[in-house]
Amino acid sequence: MLLLVHGTGLNGLAWAPVAEALLNGSGAQALEQESPRQLAFDLLRPVAVDLRGHGSSERSAEGDYDWQRCAEDVLAVTDNFGWEQRSLVGAGHSAGATSLLLAEAQRPGTFGALWLWEPVIDIPGSGLAKLTAPALAARARRRKRHFLSVEDARSHLAGRGIFAEFSQAAFDAFMEGALVRSPAGGWALACDPSDEALMYEASALSGAWERLALVGCPVRVLGGELSAAVPPGDVSAIAEALPAGEAVAVAGLGHFGPFQAPNVVADDIGAWALAVP
Repeated sequence: MLLLVHGTGLNGLAWAPVAEALLNGSGAQALEQESPRQLAFDLLRPVAVDLRGHGSSERSAEGDYDWQRCAEDVLAVTDNFGWEQRSLVGAGHSAGATSLLLAEAQRPGTFGALWLWEPVIDIPGSGLAKLTAPALAARARRRKRHFLSVEDARSHLAGRGIFAEFSQAAFDAFMEGALVRSPAGGWALACDPSDEALMYEASALSGAWERLALVGCPVRVLGGELSAAVPPGDVSAIAEALPAGEAVAVAGLGHFGPFQAPNVVADDIGAWALAVP
């Protein structure tokens, strides 16, 4: 199985174009008469999770969005499905990538391998997470939540902020899980902006850096060469702190690479997953 975990403010359905690309296998080189994507899809079967307060998952009743709680959400999913340990591959973006690292550190052997796009970690000497968290939280709290219609929401969000980097397919997939009916009428963002802000504020408090040494499975840490959120130097530092980490900088992409170029990401996941013992 391939467990896909989203970042702050997104949802599991945003991964749909990557999962579909793994299924379709278009654009990948043939391998034993099947593409790496198709073989990976057959072996792994993508499943996506909505972290607490996102998509179809309920809000945290205590307002607790500590990233360790998100790691526990991930472990709850693996327990619920009863997946065999070490046969599971995790793929995550941003906070989702960090949640996977924390989950594996808490329960080593849950995952056989991890594919991570720009995990957000407070790296000693960098301080980038601490610097950016307040601004991201403030921006989230200003976010419009209520809309008269689905089309109103789409027109407001399309090409705006982070969605300027999304492919049309990824934006459409995200929107499938982005809204819930509002008790006051109309529609509302499934991820309440106040919860999103709390997630950002918790980003520098996860303690993930100190726990990286506990993650013994193979970990591929990727980032976009154009990313300011987790620059290539930070990606390399995270990979070097892992017992079995490798760093990859992907040309032409930024922090939202999996949603900018789903086909490129699917090719990389497929080829790498097949190569990992």
